[in-house]
Amino acid sequence: MHTSATKRGITVLELLVIVIACVVVVSVVPSLYNNLLVKAHDIKRLKHQEQLQGALQTYFLYNGSYPVVTTPKKITGKDELSKILQKSFLVLGTRLPIDPGSPAYDYTYQSMNEGKSYTITYCLQAYEDATHMIGCENKTYPKAIEWNPTTN
Repeated sequence: MHTSATKRGITVLELLVIVIACVVVVSVVPSLYNNLLVKAHDIKRLKHQEQLQGALQTYFLYNGSYPVVTTPKKITGKDELSKILQKSFLVLGTRLPIDPGSPAYDYTYQSMNEGKSYTITYCLQAYEDATHMIGCENKTYPKAIEWNPTTN
């Protein structure tokens, strides 16, 4: 009677393949994570621009002008503009948005024409389309205020 011995364990070649696969996964995952994080920051920045516009529109409706700031100022959460806009954010039920890459990146605000208009400048690191570009030259301006009074 002939009995065959069963082979147990793994060969050196199989072990080498497993190690190489692990090295590839470990080297690729961090770069994918960083790319996703950068894109997520850009999406957050675009949402923040909408929130800032909303707060500035609320401020305008209550005060008849935008906050007057004649030179570009960073929006850090502790600056004077942030303190001025806190009430507007409370009315909207949101918080003052700070750039997710701060302090390396910050939003800047500047008003023009004695508070009749403004510019918010912000950076994008990966997102680009017809109206946005990679870099820190992206700008947000006031939305047109539509007034639709209800009539009875």
